[in-house]
Amino acid sequence: MSIGVEVTGELDLRSVIERMQRLAKPENKRKLLGLIGAEVESQTHERFRDTKQSPDGSSWESWSLGYAKRREGQHSLLMSSGDLDESIQSFVKGSTAVHVGSPLSYAHVHQDGFNGSVQVPAHVRRITQAFGRALKFPVYQTVGSHSRTMNIPQRQYLGLSSDNQKELLTLIARFNQELLE
Repeated sequence: MSIGVEVTGELDLRSVIERMQRLAKPENKRKLLGLIGAEVESQTHERFRDTKQSPDGSSWESWSLGYAKRREGQHSLLMSSGDLDESIQSFVKGSTAVHVGSPLSYAHVHQDGFNGSVQVPAHVRRITQAFGRALKFPVYQTVGSHSRTMNIPQRQYLGLSSDNQKELLTLIARFNQELLE
């Protein structure tokens, strides 16, 4: 990004230089990066909650029929418990970069997709219904360690659409304008 300034009339050149130097201050760069990170977080939340589309505008692939049968009415793509959406965060690194993402171990699976085998550790499963009927008392079953094949389609949620980019450019222009006033 570059900024050009033309000084005409009786404007004090020293005032213009001081305003321009404000843009280069590390604290102002960090503040701008923080605003950019917050905006990208907001754009990502909108993708989860409303549009259900990748940044390129393509709709996320629907659930498989088998998986859809297990979902409850309020669930939607990538929004079962809301943990992934709520985990989106940004952080500023120095005065040169902002990172936006999720610390959850499975976040990359949805962002990039996954087709392969995973190891499931031994665990105890609680069974509350059998043959379509609720059990009076839950039954606990020990399940041994095993591998499971999974095919999770890519549902990219991180990234910038062309509209997102325009919003960020507007944010940057407003920030710079405020510093130059």
